[in-house]
Amino acid sequence: MTATFAAPSPVADRHRPQVGYAGRRRHLAVVDDAGSEGQVIGQVLAAERGGDYLADEPASTAPGDRSDQTDHLDRLDHVVAAIGSVDLTGLSDHHLDVHLQRLRRPIASLEAARARALAEVERRASSTDDTARRNAEILETRRRAAKGQRMTPSEAKQTAEAGRHADRLPETGRAFDGGDIGPAHVRLIGEALEKLPVELRADAELELLELGRSADAIAFGRAVRDLLARKAPVAAHQEERRRDRDRRFRMTDTADGGVAFSGLAFGTAAEVARTALQAFRRPDTPDEHRTPDQRGADAFEQLCAAALRLGEAPTIHGERPQVMVIVEEEQLRAEAGVAHFAGSGQPVTLAEVGSLLTDCSVSRLVRSADSTPIEVSRNVRTVPAGLWRALVVRDGGCRWEGCDAPASWCDVAHGEEAFRDDGRLSPANAVLLCRRHHRRFDHGPWRLEIAGDQVTFHREVVPFV
Repeated sequence: MTATFAAPSPVADRHRPQVGYAGRRRHLAVVDDAGSEGQVIGQVLAAERGGDYLADEPASTAPGDRSDQTDHLDRLDHVVAAIGSVDLTGLSDHHLDVHLQRLRRPIASLEAARARALAEVERRASSTDDTARRNAEILETRRRAAKGQRMTPSEAKQTAEAGRHADRLPETGRAFDGGDIGPAHVRLIGEALEKLPVELRADAELELLELGRSADAIAFGRAVRDLLARKAPVAAHQEERRRDRDRRFRMTDTADGGVAFSGLAFGTAAEVARTALQAFRRPDTPDEHRTPDQRGADAFEQLCAAALRLGEAPTIHGERPQVMVIVEEEQLRAEAGVAHFAGSGQPVTLAEVGSLLTDCSVSRLVRSADSTPIEVSRNVRTVPAGLWRALVVRDGGCRWEGCDAPASWCDVAHGEEAFRDDGRLSPANAVLLCRRHHRRFDHGPWRLEIAGDQVTFHREVVPFV
């Protein structure tokens, strides 16, 4: 005997296989609408209570108060618990793929049901004619609903918007209910159709639905904007101007001494930023294994360094903007000295800023006993102009194996004798390295050998203790 339980389809006329359970050690099986059992795809170890496969009656529900909706949700709870108990390790690769693919549509359909429910909750909260009271009621209702759904208020708002568009657009609503598209697709369709002339909306909706069934939200968003630009260029430009008002960029300090960046750009500004960052994103050299995020961070640092080096930024009190490091004389001589960044006041080890100190301008400042500055010297370059030209001719750019960074991206790195050890810069004790590989050379077990125009990096073996 087979007991079959399945949540009813939100689309009544769609033929859809259902999930069934057989026996006391139940198995998950694919069962078609006619009731014939398909191939078992995994064992279900759902908890049983005396063979009662239905969820327990809520204590607060009195006999006779149950509705069809409550019965459906009870059965849904049971089916979800059973599916969650499937022993995935016992499935073959094929059946695991089938299992995963079959989960997508029901989950998407439940997203649609939740979106419609949230939209209805907000609709009821907006029934009053008092604008101030209505707005306050909507916000409070949204906050409560978001908390109950383990969502942020912003996520609840976006989900409810999808529900409202689904209610207003029957074709889009049916695709949403059937799990063909997600909430982001629905919002994009609804917002785009509102900007189109009425006579174009029906055809545009069908075109967008066809695209949305096979595209993720980002690719679909591009398709929506393309359609809007073709069919309603004036509205598309107005939307571009509206989005531009949402541009933002924020830089905040973190408790561990880092800096977090966040922002949003559109149109030309976004493309300029994308192009500039991509220009400085370099592939890994043979001895490197960076994550994509690390490659992006290195590119961003190199982009910022290039912007400062070009000298086109506005000056501050006659000085071009530059990173300033303050080092006390005794710290400079110490075995493990500490410095501070002048701009942020953040402490930093000399080992970390070594790549800056080897190629910089140095100014000596003398203070009195009460720390009042009483004397300051002129800036002196640690790298003479003639040496720089000689290294550009010899090295051409970063000399790290596999790196093609040009000379304009490079620092002058000390060779065998480090800057802090009074190493004198000369063609025999200097090499061009990009900032990333300069830091790698300073922090790693590397030894530099220079013989004429031949530059070789040797990795020293560190004994294991």
